[in-house]
Amino acid sequence: SAQSPVRDIAGMLRSFDYAAHSLHPRSPDWAEVCRAAYCSGYAEICGRDPRTDPVLLRAYETDKAVYEVVYEARHRPDWLPVPMSAIHRLSAPG
Repeated sequence: SAQSPVRDIAGMLRSFDYAAHSLHPRSPDWAEVCRAAYCSGYAEICGRDPRTDPVLLRAYETDKAVYEVVYEARHRPDWLPVPMSAIHRLSAPG
């Protein structure tokens, strides 16, 4: 069966948090700006904005962030704050 493209989009959106984490000085808004720009660009090219199904997008992002927590705990404990903050953001109402 074909995998939903929203899963891949969620993976890309997660990458922006990692890129933002390495910025000096830190800029948490940068990742959000990148996520919005990526989704808008995707919508322009593909004709469908992944944000139109926020529940699905949030579910895939959360799934990826949970995977990242396990990975970081095993391999890069210093990076645990990146996926943990994403889980916090993704679990907040709204």
